[in-house]
Order: sequence, then structure tokens, then C-alpha cells
Amino acid sequence: MKEGSRTVAELTVLGNITKKLPRRTVVPVSDTVIFCVELEHPFPDAYWTRNGEKLKKDSRISIACTLRQYTLTIRDCQADDSGEVAFVAGDCKTSTRKHPPDPPVDAVVQNKTDSSVTIRWSPPDSDRPVPIKGYIVEKKKIGTQTWQRCNAGETVVSTEITVCSFTEEATYQFRISAMNDFGQSPHLEVPGSFFLGETAASVSFSHVVDVATSGEEFSISVELSAVCSGFWSLGGRLLRSGADYLITRSKNTHTLLIRVVTAEMNGAEVKFVGGGSQSGCILSVTGMYALYGTRLLPTEYWYSMWLFKDQRTAFVSKGTQRKLVIKNAKKRDEGHYSCETAADKVTFQVKIKDMIDMSLPFFSETQVKATLSQKATLSCSVSDGKTEVKWYKDGKLLISSRTIYTEAKGDARQLVIEKVEKSDAGEYTCEAGEDKLVFKIFVSATSSQKATLSCELADTKTEVKWYKDGKLLTSSKTIHTDRQLVIDSVEKKDAGEYVCEAGAEKLATPESTSARPGPRSWSSNYKWKVRSTLYV
Repeated sequence: MKEGSRTVAELTVLGNITKKLPRRTVVPVSDTVIFCVELEHPFPDAYWTRNGEKLKKDSRISIACTLRQYTLTIRDCQADDSGEVAFVAGDCKTSTRKHPPDPPVDAVVQNKTDSSVTIRWSPPDSDRPVPIKGYIVEKKKIGTQTWQRCNAGETVVSTEITVCSFTEEATYQFRISAMNDFGQSPHLEVPGSFFLGETAASVSFSHVVDVATSGEEFSISVELSAVCSGFWSLGGRLLRSGADYLITRSKNTHTLLIRVVTAEMNGAEVKFVGGGSQSGCILSVTGMYALYGTRLLPTEYWYSMWLFKDQRTAFVSKGTQRKLVIKNAKKRDEGHYSCETAADKVTFQVKIKDMIDMSLPFFSETQVKATLSQKATLSCSVSDGKTEVKWYKDGKLLISSRTIYTEAKGDARQLVIEKVEKSDAGEYTCEAGEDKLVFKIFVSATSSQKATLSCELADTKTEVKWYKDGKLLTSSKTIHTDRQLVIDSVEKKDAGEYVCEAGAEKLATPESTSARPGPRSWSSNYKWKVRSTLYV
């Protein structure tokens, strides 16, 4: 060998392990994984470790040995099971490793309505490049222990989600976790809790549907009043995008495209369900044309473009005019209405706005006399039971508290003041949409309450006299006179003008409810008169 040259050989020393663990193992969450190792010679003190800790048998972990074969079984794999799993037999060791992602970070609520919440977060801030397949968003009602997935078994691939379709009103918490082929990350809880209710998104057709020709495409769209997910069905069969159908969504508009209309579709119901509402149509295929009738579930029916009379619906025919009259219109009457002749058709879209119903009886007068320390209730009726109203006092929005709160009972909307105070007097407004109703509250003293009129003097020795409506008052069981006039139990008859006189001469002062007669130092040869009016 020439000087400066070298040769290299690789030496491999075989140990006792003849069948080793794979370098990487991919296990879905809740699945079962089995590791198997074979030894050339059995070793009595062999054991398994996870992240350096020796494993023991329990309800999920099974350890077995058959001759020279050693197995480890982990059932119902969780995110905490991720890490390095190793088998040790004396000086020999073999291991496999799983890398689940870290939890996402910076979760914030971007937007919230009465029935939906939009959550945004950032990907995990990891010091190693761990791939992420998607995210799992879960919700939980306050007071319960069960977390439920918000995305119905699907993995969220973006870092934002709008959660709606709540089945009941409650206060909810949310949490997010990341997942990949190696498992699921720990959870990141979204700060705060949120009161959310059932989504009551109304459904209406976004445009007049054209007549479709048999053998051609046919599309139908629904527009929700809120951004919610939903699904389409035909004849009770759930539809998915594919060779026969195309389902698309743009914000709150959902569209179904039937690529080819066939005769078998005649009489089948096309239905959309989403946002707590549902809307459907009966597809009627006659000859070469597809006609449809709309059905607003569960009460209003349009079938084959016919609307039948009922107690609120009437048809009026006068000359060349044809009218459809709906009495006492409700929110559910919204939709598209079509008037069709043999050769023509015209379609109308009806939308119902929230308003205070002046035709229904009010539960309280607009001029309200309230009594101190007693309850006061302002009530009005709305045209629809789902209408939301806002209450204002002297132009400022009222927020519910222990002493003042709102109630909704059917079509009635009430503002309740539990214990009336002087400061509660003023102008109150009930507002629904563009309609408003104004109330005025006047606060007066309660009968049987104590009333005190004061007259402050500079000289405590000065004598005073009290008059009611010009008549001199004397002390009794219920009336005490001194520098103060005290009426122990106020009654209706106690209402009137009260005068306090002090000194030798008369000098009237302006009328007031409480006054100090003159300067602090004055001669006793003046008489001061102070009037105070008591309303009961």
C-alpha cells in the first residue's frame, strides 16, 4: 500500500436481537398498536419502556412472551402514548419513535353572534419540523364533562372555523388540538366562555328557479340568514358531490346542481337542512320538463305551485286582478310566491321584518305611575314570537342586572324593575327593528311610608309652626312637629302644601321641597315661610 493511502472496513456485531422494531410507527388516535421483537436466545429479565419509563401491564397495555418472541400491545392509543418505545434485553436494545405535533397557539375569538362563534388560531410553534394534517375543534357545555367535536368527524385543515348549529342554549367552552400521522397534540383551550343558542337561520330561495329540461342540468339554491353548514338530500337519500351531483357553498348560500334530470326523480323531495331550519321542494318531472313546488317545513305547503286556502290565507279575484292575501303575517310566511297562468308566471319574494304589533293588546300603559320600593313592569307585544327587542332609558341601552331585567313570554316582551327608586323615573323605549314604543315612568311615595319635611334654622331656640293647606298642624300619634314635620304613615289625604313659619314677621320664600330660611344669622323680628308640597 502506498504511503498516504487507506482502506476502510465496516464491522457489524450481531447481538441477541434477531427481529428489531421499525424505526417509525404511525398509529391513528384510538387505534391499537402491536410491537414484536425476537431474540436468538430467551432472556428472562427483558422489559419494555416508553420515553425511558418501564412499562407495566394495565387495562390498555398487554405484555407477552412466547418462546423467543416478545410482544407489546397498546389499545386505544392516545396522544400521551406518543414518544420512544424501546425493548431492552440485557445489553441489547431496539426502539421505535412517534412524533405527534405540538398544540396550536394564539387562539382568539374573531366574531360572535347569538348563535355562532368564529375562532382563529396559529399553527404550533415547534422547534422541529413536525407535519400537521389538520385540527380538531371541540366544544363543551359549562357544568358537563363531555367534549364534543364541532366539525362532525371531519378534520379542519385551515386555522379558522365558524361553529354554529347548537342544539340548545347554553354557555360553551372550546378547545383545539393538532394531529398528524403520529397522533394528536395536547389541547389548547380557547380563553373565555360564550353563551350561544340554537341557530334559527331562516331559509329562502336565492333566485327564481328556471324550468329544467329532462336530460339537462337543474340547479337550486337556498340562502341562510347566518353562515352555517348544511346538507342536501333527494328522496331521503343524502347527496354528495360526484358524477351525478355538484354541491357548492359561498358564505351563506348553498347550491345543489343535478347534472342530469331523469324520470325517476319525479315526485322525489329535494331537501336542504342546515342552521336549525329546513326547506324542500317536490320535483315533478312531466314529459321533457321538470317543474317544482316549494314546501316550507313544517307548516306552510306549496305543492306543484299551488297554495291552499286556510284561516289566514285568502284569494281575491276582481276583474283582471288576482290577489293573494295573508292575514296577520308571521316570520314563517317569508319565501317566494308564484302566480301562474297557462302561458305565464310571475314570482314575488316576501320578507317579514321584525316589528312591534300595534294590533295586539299591550300589557301595560305607556304612562306608568310606579311606587317607591315596589315592582314596575313595562310590556308590549311583537308580531312574531322570535322577534328580539332592545330596551332604552333616556336614550341609553339597558343591560340586565339583578334589579332590572327583560322577559320574553310568547309574543310579549317585558321590562321588569324589581325595586323602584327615584332614579328610575324617566322615558323608556322598547325597540324592535325600525319600530319603537315609548313609555314614561313617574315615581311616587308609597302609602304607609314615613314622610319627613325639614326646616333648618340658625337659632335652635326659634319656634316654628307647621301649616297644611293653610291650617295649623298640631302633634298627634301620626304627626310630629318640631324643626321637622314627620308623618309616620303616609296616606292619600296627607297630600297637599305644607308651610313652615318661624320668627315674628312673614316673608315668603320660593316653593321647594327642602329649604333653609335665610342666612345663618338673622334677627328674630322676621318671619320666614317655607313651602313644601307632598305628593302621594
